[in-house]
Amino acid sequence: MHTTMKKLLQPNLGFTLAGLMAASILNLIAEPTRLAIVGNAFAAETSPIIIAHVAPTTGRFALHSESDRRGAEMAIDEFNARGGLLGREIVLVSRNPTLDAGQASQVAEDLITQNKVGFMLGAIDSGVAAGMSAVCQRYGVIFINTNSSAPSESVENAHRTKFVFDASAANFNHALLKYALANRKSKRVLLLTEDDAWGHSSAAASRRYISEYGGAVVGEVVVPAALPDPAGVIRQVAALPADVVALNISGDNQIRLFAQIDPKMLERQSWVVGEVDWEELYPAPGTPRPLYGITWAWNLDTPGTSEFVARYRDRYGHTRLDYPGDVTHAAYFATKALLAAIERAGTTDNHAVIRQLEKARWTAKERMQNYPAYMDPVSHHLQQTIYIATWHSRVDRPELSQVILGYDAPEKVRYEQERTTRLESFAATPHYAP
Repeated sequence: MHTTMKKLLQPNLGFTLAGLMAASILNLIAEPTRLAIVGNAFAAETSPIIIAHVAPTTGRFALHSESDRRGAEMAIDEFNARGGLLGREIVLVSRNPTLDAGQASQVAEDLITQNKVGFMLGAIDSGVAAGMSAVCQRYGVIFINTNSSAPSESVENAHRTKFVFDASAANFNHALLKYALANRKSKRVLLLTEDDAWGHSSAAASRRYISEYGGAVVGEVVVPAALPDPAGVIRQVAALPADVVALNISGDNQIRLFAQIDPKMLERQSWVVGEVDWEELYPAPGTPRPLYGITWAWNLDTPGTSEFVARYRDRYGHTRLDYPGDVTHAAYFATKALLAAIERAGTTDNHAVIRQLEKARWTAKERMQNYPAYMDPVSHHLQQTIYIATWHSRVDRPELSQVILGYDAPEKVRYEQERTTRLESFAATPHYAP
């Protein structure tokens, strides 16, 4: 139970006489003044800053959501260990918005109007992020999108109150397609696309890079988000002549699909995946994988990484994901960025915090990456290092299976469409100061 709540519930034996005298005096004072005095008395008990972590804890992103929450917890615990924020304790509450966009929007509405949360973070699924962040914008609540990577999140679905901290599939495909097409004499590309906001947005962004690097799209296979027939998808791909397969399929669907692919098929064609998270790799170490993009790995030789991994393993080393991945890393730094922005602003007022986030920059050392990172004030999307990786299965030591092949600076993988993003004005964004 929160400390303040405990104080309110504890009996105060010294109140009896003093309280009766105070009540008599208050009754002699005009009502407006009396209410102000009572209100100030309650305000003396500092209320916590409540942050809602919203992510689908059931379904194909359940493990991602758990990893995301862990990153947020680690950041919040660091601030609370040194006294909280602005003299207030930070409390994290969790909600499952499911993968239903309508229900997710209702969850956001309830958290704001009924639970009076101060800030929201999470999402994981881009459709969920789009729906919930639209509700947050209407009330002025800052929404930190920690780990959903649809390019549309920082263009058509961007908001003044939303900040996106994961790299997008556009960033990943920018690097991956250049790498894959450079090694192919013939440059026929097949798009394999998940039928949801993330899949279609990612495939649309890929088309530009395919053309830029001399390739030609020869077809597109669109598959349901539930992926009921992975073997049938593989047959469709095999029936079309392509040198490169640009795959945009997310979550546990990747495990189901690649578990049925003959490794020789991956040798004949260059398969690239817009993004593969640790949560899709580590639980299935024997499953073959092609080229993919990530933003961080637990065994990077970057300052601070080994210390962060040690803190994570000390707390979660007994769990299914006993090593942290890019999802935990992204959520940790996204939450830390929000808390640091509030601290710099000296207030929870959303306009002041937004202005701090819009000009936030981090050194490579601070981010545990190879290049500095910065928040784009136009699109509210974090520009950061992109790593190209592959998977050399080691069932005996699955944590060592991931191999980093290279990395690119933020300016080399930038999604150009973000230069056209239009955010709501501050005048059109309600003030909200939890």
